[in-house]
Amino acid sequence: MLQVPTLPNYQLPQPNYNAVKIDIHNPSVGGPATCPIQQPQYDPQYAPVTAPYYAYPQTQLYDYPQVTNTQPYYQPAVQPVNVNASANASANASAAVQQPVIQQPAAQPAPQPVVCQPCPPCPAVPAPQVAQAAAAAAATVQPAPQQVNINQAPQPAPIATAPASAPAEAPKVEVVPPVEAAPQVDLNGFIAKLNDPDFEVQANTMEEIANMVNDESQKAKATELLDSKIVDALTNIINADSSKLAGPTQEQIAARQKLMAGQQISDQEKALATTITPMEQAERNKSYAMFTSAILEKLYGDEVKKLTGTTVPLTELPAAMTIVDQLKDNPNPMVRTSAIEALSYIQNPEYKKDLTTLFTIAKNDQDKGVQEAATAALDKLNQI
Repeated sequence: MLQVPTLPNYQLPQPNYNAVKIDIHNPSVGGPATCPIQQPQYDPQYAPVTAPYYAYPQTQLYDYPQVTNTQPYYQPAVQPVNVNASANASANASAAVQQPVIQQPAAQPAPQPVVCQPCPPCPAVPAPQVAQAAAAAAATVQPAPQQVNINQAPQPAPIATAPASAPAEAPKVEVVPPVEAAPQVDLNGFIAKLNDPDFEVQANTMEEIANMVNDESQKAKATELLDSKIVDALTNIINADSSKLAGPTQEQIAARQKLMAGQQISDQEKALATTITPMEQAERNKSYAMFTSAILEKLYGDEVKKLTGTTVPLTELPAAMTIVDQLKDNPNPMVRTSAIEALSYIQNPEYKKDLTTLFTIAKNDQDKGVQEAATAALDKLNQI
């Protein structure tokens, strides 16, 4: 019986599909590890042009240290292991009986790993600042990327220079802060004098205000007196309660009656007759305050009409309704007469209807002096 020698089982090396051996710089499947290809380095002052329609500066997002003087790592070749050698031995022996004698091939040496020479260290170039790259891109035209020889020594980066014809610096505009206009009238001084408890100080202040408003050369200055605090101070004088103040005595009343009748009186009686009591001073200042308020109300209405072309209603004039209340309710006939004369001063065609009603009612007053004042005010009102 012919004995056929058993042939050894040779298997060709199978490609090892291992993700570790895939080179990210030069990817290949199943081949030996190769040396990473050095990427070209571009000038950090200029960004490579990737598309002709966009010209914006390119820069690295991360500034990480470069690895230098490091030997590349290669995984040694792994010989495949035939796990099915014992299981297939009987099958190969039976198959070899029926096959002719085959010449045994020569043993092939195991593949040796390819050793690459270490690559020269990459020059560590700091990442340019985004602001410098933007300024360089705006100042100069970005050149096309150039191929860099990795074996050539790195060249120093060019220094970006400013354009030859730099625009001249714009002249500085000096901003002058607005100067606050100084008031022409001591408003706080007028308010303090009107609130002074001395009746003579109040009377002199109201006379000064009236003269200032009626003087055409000082009317522009008088408009500063159209302040709510001035109106409030005048209103307080009008509404002051004078019933608890000291009034004229019987001796004063008798001396005044003699003086008015033209009788002979002594100097002492004359001084007593001409002395004004605190209550009389307060009532007098009420009349002064109503006149002063009427003068300021007329000035206020004229200024509003000059600026807006409209007439302020009578009920909206400052202190106007206070004067009306004194005409209706004050028990002193002198104060009621002063109220009629104050309302007659601010008469206006737009106020004619309201003032006619007030003056007509005042004609029926119990005091003869109030009746005469109301009749004169109606005659003056009918002339406009």
